[in-house]
Amino acid sequence: MEKKLRLLFVINPAAGAARKVAPQEAVQRFLAHRPEVRGELLLLTGDPAGDEARLQQLLQEEGWSGVVAAGGDGTVKMVATCLLNKEIPLGILPAGSANGMARDLCIPESWEAALELVMQAHVRKIDVIRINGRDISIHLSDIGLNALLVKYFQRSGVRGMTGYARVVLKTFWYRQRFAVEIDNGADQLSREAFMIVLANAGKYGTGACINPVSDLSDGIFEVVLIKELSLLETLKMLFVRRPFNPHKTEIIRARKVYIHTPGKAEFQIDGEYMGKVNEVAAEVMPRALAVFVPSQVSEG
Repeated sequence: MEKKLRLLFVINPAAGAARKVAPQEAVQRFLAHRPEVRGELLLLTGDPAGDEARLQQLLQEEGWSGVVAAGGDGTVKMVATCLLNKEIPLGILPAGSANGMARDLCIPESWEAALELVMQAHVRKIDVIRINGRDISIHLSDIGLNALLVKYFQRSGVRGMTGYARVVLKTFWYRQRFAVEIDNGADQLSREAFMIVLANAGKYGTGACINPVSDLSDGIFEVVLIKELSLLETLKMLFVRRPFNPHKTEIIRARKVYIHTPGKAEFQIDGEYMGKVNEVAAEVMPRALAVFVPSQVSEG
């Protein structure tokens, strides 16, 4: 008798509000037509500590073929944190407003196609960035302008492109260039910038490419400095699927880095606003997370 795949679906019920079908319903429809899959659902409650504890408890059971995060980047990050250095692959059902990590991994926006991807079982091990010894970033974290945008966007509660554009204009109005010191172990640099990105991946959820040299599995991440910024460049960075102007950026490659700003600056990790900081220490965790990906981006 063929062994069933055992998949755990971690679902954020609040995600996918703009769609006609809720993520939970999409998963249940998928399972109804997949007798070879034994699926279990974990619905998130909005209590991060409690949800993570329940997930960790379930992961102590043996026999999982994969865990699928159905939600946005926050849900993906929470599930990824629990799967670090395990052989259980992460699947992504992109149900958030941006879905940046799904975009970088070429995971289809279609839920049916994304779930089919899990069944194909092509797995790639990717790097993760450990930040300040306690948080992880699997996608893009930054200090400065975009973190301020995340802060305003989360607090405004606005949705839709018109509301988003208003938040972008407000963010640009309050932008500030700040001094920064960067030490990657080989070089110690002093710069001024509007924004500093810790880039494990390459693109924001909007499709804007901030790190054109991204490789998710090379054991290195990039520190990207945005040194010049016009309103047009800001809008392009947020809405246009093209690389940022290389003449206005500087890219520093690192396995670990220490960043210090004399004054406190806004900071976000994978789309989650973390408050103001004046120092960030980051270190790569090579190939620490297994992920279901399309065959063309998997490892052989």
